[in-house]
Amino acid sequence: MPYKLLIFTCYGGCATGVAASKACIRLWEENVDEVKIGCLPAVIVPWKLNEIKKSEKRILIDACGVRCGAKLIKREGMPVDRYIELTSELGVRKAKQLPSEDLEEEVYKTVRKEVNALLGKTSPDEDIEEKELLIAFGTDDGKNLNDDHVGMAKYFYVYRFSDNKGELIEQRENVKFKGDESIGHGDPEKAKATSSVLQGVDALVGKKFGPNLPRLLKKFVCVVVRTDTLSNAVEAIHNNMSRIVEAKNKGQDRKHIVLRP
Repeated sequence: MPYKLLIFTCYGGCATGVAASKACIRLWEENVDEVKIGCLPAVIVPWKLNEIKKSEKRILIDACGVRCGAKLIKREGMPVDRYIELTSELGVRKAKQLPSEDLEEEVYKTVRKEVNALLGKTSPDEDIEEKELLIAFGTDDGKNLNDDHVGMAKYFYVYRFSDNKGELIEQRENVKFKGDESIGHGDPEKAKATSSVLQGVDALVGKKFGPNLPRLLKKFVCVVVRTDTLSNAVEAIHNNMSRIVEAKNKGQDRKHIVLRP
């Protein structure tokens, strides 16, 4: 019988790698009838790869930005349903040491959330997280979405969406590149600036995204809304929260979303 979910991870000699290995063992123990740890090096063996592909779903966790696992499965043609690169996902540096207990727990919760999504499960704390998302809208006047790329907006209006209700909780000024026309579209520094202004935000909404979209997708769910007014954009997000949550759960493997009110 095919496995319901195979977990592949990097057992590299760094804190996130060790934490990931412990998290995967723990999740296997908690879901022994549905989950099994797959052997990542086995994907280079043709008959083993064929057996692996018969599993219903697969998730891959890389410990750091070198992305050894991702490069291997791409070369061998093994599809995955979820992909996580931990140092980017958690915003930490690669450290060649054993993990702290706090890091182990953070990695476990990160991987567990993706595993539960693939298995169609939701634990109590994850249910709370998914019911409350912070979503930012790019605007120049507080009434309409800005006409330029969302990263060029004068302000980001941050809404809390909880229990299907959207509430404006904060207005953040986008001051990083104010008046600096020497920095062109697609400059990585612009993506870093936007990310720093939007710390803690789950999704970013605008009329347009520029060449930095792939970089922003590593940090946020990016949503293009085909409307002018902020109120219509908020309503469009409200009506499509399930799609936002699904994209958020995909991590860095997510694609941008286009909505038409």
